[in-house]
Amino acid sequence: MPRTTLLLEDDAIDAAKTYAARHRVTLGQAVSELVRQGAERPLLTKERSGLKVLRLGKRSPKVTSARIEALRDELP
Repeated sequence: MPRTTLLLEDDAIDAAKTYAARHRVTLGQAVSELVRQGAERPLLTKERSGLKVLRLGKRSPKVTSARIEALRDELP
C-alpha cells in the first residue's frame, strides 16, 4: 500500500478522526473509506425543461459565466 502525505483542512481531519474513532479503524483507513464513499456516491440530478440538472450542495462554488469561460479556455 503506497504512503502519501495529504494536506487536509481542519474540519476534514476532525471529521476523519471522529469517523476513525467511531468505527475503530486507523485514520488512514478512515480517510480511505470516506474517499471511496464520496467517489461512489451518485450525482443528484433533477429534470428541468427536459434537461438533467445537477443539484449542488451548499458548499459548492457558484457556477458563473466567468468560471465556465475559464474552464473552456483550459480545454485542448
